[in-house]
Amino acid sequence: MLELMIVLGIAAILAAGAVPSMRDAIDRNGRETAMQNLITAISVARTEAVTQGRNVSICRSTNQSTCAATTGSDWDDGWIVFSDTGTAGTIDGTDALVRVYGVSNDQSVITLKTRANGSFTGDYLQFNANGFLNNSTTGAYFKFCAKDNVATKTRAVLLSNTGRPTPSATVANGSTQKDLAGAALVCP
Repeated sequence: MLELMIVLGIAAILAAGAVPSMRDAIDRNGRETAMQNLITAISVARTEAVTQGRNVSICRSTNQSTCAATTGSDWDDGWIVFSDTGTAGTIDGTDALVRVYGVSNDQSVITLKTRANGSFTGDYLQFNANGFLNNSTTGAYFKFCAKDNVATKTRAVLLSNTGRPTPSATVANGSTQKDLAGAALVCP
């Protein structure tokens, strides 16, 4: 019986040490998945814009059918891709949904930023028939902040004015990643 108690005690100690690292892995995986989903959505929007020969937008959506036009808010509630021939950044008239992305993962706070780290007016991106960003000449980026705001967990999806999405890169010391202007990403 004593040996069984010792074995159970050791197992409990090992399990207690594994839980925090498992939680970090789950959080990191959630952020990476959300980033890949957003990169896919951007690629779909660009491709549709070129294929259809008209404007296509991606916007933050809380109901997955209309744009939530609150600038600077969390994109973690989801986003939609749609043909955007009427009022820019709004589904109206003959606009049609192309793809819907539901609630992300609640692991991150996702915000759309300008190259200068400001809020992106209207909280949508529009791509023209050439696949270029229509509503930004300097590019934009999506910042993924962990719920605990630890800088080393911050990631980004960067977009040049040509509209091509790329994940952020780690700086030389390996601890933080860079925004579109080349500065270290910080949260919030």
